[in-house]
Amino acid sequence: MFLVSFANFSSIGIIAGAIKGLNEEQGNVVSRFGLKLVYGSTLVSVLSASIAALVL
Repeated sequence: MFLVSFANFSSIGIIAGAIKGLNEEQGNVVSRFGLKLVYGSTLVSVLSASIAALVL
């Protein structure tokens, strides 16, 4: 459930900046897929919340 905090634009920007600091080419790849990352992390958050709701 820790991916809940990654489902926003600022977190993706922080991750892209950190990766770009380590490797310029990979940072550009992460930047290009930013919206897909937000979409995927939102889906994971919804799935995690659904599983938690079923358990509780």
